Order: sequence, then C-alpha cells, then structure tokens
Amino acid sequence: MKLARKITIALTLLAIAVMTVLETLEVRRELERSAIDMQHDHRLLGHTLAGSIARAWQEEGEAEALTLLDQANRFQAQVYLRWVWLDGAQGHSAPALPASLLRTLRGGQDGSMVDDTSAGAGVLRSYTPVFINTHLGAIEISESLSEEHQHVRNTVQNAAIATCAIAVAFLLAAMAMGRRLVGRPVNQLVELAHRIGEGRLEERVHLRQNDELQTLATAMNRMAELLLTAREKIALETAAHLATLEHLRHADRLTTVGKLASGVAHEMGTPLNVVLGRSKMISSGEVVGDEVTECAQIISQQALHMTRIIRQLLDFARRRAPRRAPENIAQLVTHTLTLLRPLATKRGATLVSEVPDSLILEVDSGQLQQVLTNLVMNGIHAMKRPGTLRVRAGPTRAAPPTETGGQETEWIRLDVEDEGEGIRPEDLPHIFDPFFTTKDVGEGTGLGLSVSHGLVQDHGGWIAVRSEPGRGSCFSVYLPPGGP
Repeated sequence: MKLARKITIALTLLAIAVMTVLETLEVRRELERSAIDMQHDHRLLGHTLAGSIARAWQEEGEAEALTLLDQANRFQAQVYLRWVWLDGAQGHSAPALPASLLRTLRGGQDGSMVDDTSAGAGVLRSYTPVFINTHLGAIEISESLSEEHQHVRNTVQNAAIATCAIAVAFLLAAMAMGRRLVGRPVNQLVELAHRIGEGRLEERVHLRQNDELQTLATAMNRMAELLLTAREKIALETAAHLATLEHLRHADRLTTVGKLASGVAHEMGTPLNVVLGRSKMISSGEVVGDEVTECAQIISQQALHMTRIIRQLLDFARRRAPRRAPENIAQLVTHTLTLLRPLATKRGATLVSEVPDSLILEVDSGQLQQVLTNLVMNGIHAMKRPGTLRVRAGPTRAAPPTETGGQETEWIRLDVEDEGEGIRPEDLPHIFDPFFTTKDVGEGTGLGLSVSHGLVQDHGGWIAVRSEPGRGSCFSVYLPPGGP
C-alpha cells in the first residue's frame, strides 16, 4: 500500500474516532440536560400544585384537593399527577420507593426515580412532599421516558449520519491532498531514482512545494550531478589507464622484438649467402642456359623466405587496436614458435606444438600471441642446456583462483612447459608482479609475465604455474571456451 494512502486512511480513522468521541460526549450532555430539565419541570409543577393542594385540603377537605389533581391531569397528557401518602396515613399504604428516596422525602426535600418496571421505555417519577396536618403526603408526577428515548435515538442517528458525512468528506479531501502533496512528488522521486539506477544521470526532478520532499528532491538532484561528474572523471581516468596499459604492452612487444633481432639476423644469414652466391654465379657467367633460370628461382625463393621472416617480425611489433575474433589456436601457436625458433635454436632448445588443429577460440590474436611469446621466451631463457619446450592445448575442468572467484566449470587450457631450471618456491608468489625478474641483467625487464597476466585477465581467464627446481616449469593459460 502506498504511503499517501496509508496516511490518508490513518488520518481518516483518527478523524472518525475523534468525531465519534465528541458526538458521544455531546449526546451524553444532551441527555443529562434533558433529564435535568424534566426534573426541574416536575419540581416546578409539584411546588406550584403543592400550595394549592395543601390549602384546599385544609379549607375544603380531601375531595376538593384531589379534584384539583384530576383537573390538572385533564389539561395535559404528558404527565400524570396523583396523591400518595408517605407515612401510611388514612389507611393507605406508602408507595414502594427506595429507602434513600423515602428518607429524602421525609426530610422535606423533593426526590425522583426512574421506574424501569413500567412498560415501554420506563417512567420518571418525581415526588414533592406536602404536610397535611401531621401526616406526610406527596404529589407524584409521572412522565413516560418514551419521548426522551426517541429523542436519544434521533440524536444518535443524526450524530452518526453527521459523523459519516464528515468522514467521507474528510476522506475525499485527504485523498486529494495526499495525492497532490505526497503521492505525486514521491512518484516523481521514485522515477528519478530508477532513471539514476539505469545510468541516466542527466535526469532531474523539480517539485513546486516547500517541504521535506522538496529538500529530498534537491538532494537527489545534487547526488545525480555528483555521480555524473564522478562518472566523467572515471571515464577519463579509465581511458588514461587503458592508454598507459596499451603503451606498456607495446613497449613489452618492442622489447621482445629487440631480443628476437639477433635470432632473426642469424636466420636471414643463410638465405642472404645463398642469394649472394647465386647472383655471383649469374653475373660471372659461371652458369648458363637452364642453370641461370634455376639460380633465379633459388634467389626468388630465398627472398620470399626473408620477406616472410621480416613480415612476421613486423606483424608482431605493430601496434593494433584490441579486437577479438574466432582464431585458430594451432596456427597462432605455429606462427609464434616459428618467430621464436631462431632464438631457441641458438640456445639449443627444440620447440614443439601439440595443439589440435580444430581448436578455435574467440580471442585477440595479437594479445594472445604476445602472451605465448613471453611464456615461450621465458622457457627458452630458463633452459641452460638443450631440451624441449612443448606447447599443448585442450579442454579441462577447473575452478578459478580465489582472488578471481567463481564456480568450477569448463575451460581451454594452453600449457607452455619447458625443461629449464625451474622457479624457486620463494619467487613463485612474485612472478606476476611488475618489474620482478630472476633473469640476468639485460635479459629481462620484469614486465613480460605481468603484461601477459593482464592480457589473459582481459580475456576472462587466468595464468597458473607449477614449477619444480631443476626439472622445469609449466605455465597454464586458462581461457573461456566460448570467448569472454
């Protein structure tokens, strides 16, 4: 139930209760005034007749006195008058009155009682004591309470109708005012809160009233302004952070290119010597006829081979905008190992790919190649003696690390396993920290694993490592099977 409706109902019930109490008190006061008026009228009538009755009784006898009462009864029908003896004189018995009333009357004071034994609504009986010689009598004035009870019923009915009418009017007025002063402004504030929750921070609300709701609206408008300013600031800071991160990753790629330069130069030495030798044979006339054509074909093949090597190096070093697309992982691994094979050969390492040809992942090929390059280069550097570095891939079921969180599910795992010297246990917790390296001076910047860790996290995965000193290390890259 809405707040305005609750307030309206509560105020209406309170108003009904107050009006009911007030009307009840008013009815009681009206009844008390009516009873007092009746008793006063009885007392006035009793004392008016008492003098005449007493004088007629003494001067003309009992019959004449009682005749006066009969004449009085004929002229009005609302009350009934009769003479009663209070002390049982003249052989008459005293009326059955309460003892307290009898004591009051015998003391010479007026008294009254309500006779509930009579039919109908009861009878009010008032007594005015009169002394006849030495005997005590009284004029009894009886009046039916039917009219009074009817008056009470009419008063209660009128009060109930008035209370209902006022309650309905108050309810309608309260509903209208509640909707105008509370319901409508609250709805506007709720809509503003929903729009802010949806990210529409440019929205505002303006209330044409001067109360607490207007203060709340001002506060919410101010909150939206602050959130908008904070969002713009965060957007700028995020853009700067991403630009810095991209510069850092590109710097890492250029560092890798520099390390590959010597291997590439060595790789290009053989085809260059072939080109040089064949060209000299052609220019010196050492070969003639079909041999010239064969030498030209060999020169062309070696030139294409050198172009392919340089193209691979340039592709790796080129700055590209991040873009994820379905990628054949086997081909990506093959290209990476081809690029690094001169460096591996120089160190006596053999690179082997055991990745199935059908494995397709939605990744950024440049970023994943940078990750593989860093891991393979680290493996090559760790192998101080001839050995084999293997790259494997396949589906597995695993739970993300505690700092990432999540339930156990299906992943694609890429393993880069070397036969190097391994990592000391005390160094394992720090290998992904920026600028942490265990390599010799000049061999590493300490950014490769840190950058790779960030790139894999951007893909929704993580890197795990297990290592045994003296037997090698295995870095495992976990990636979502359907892409991030």
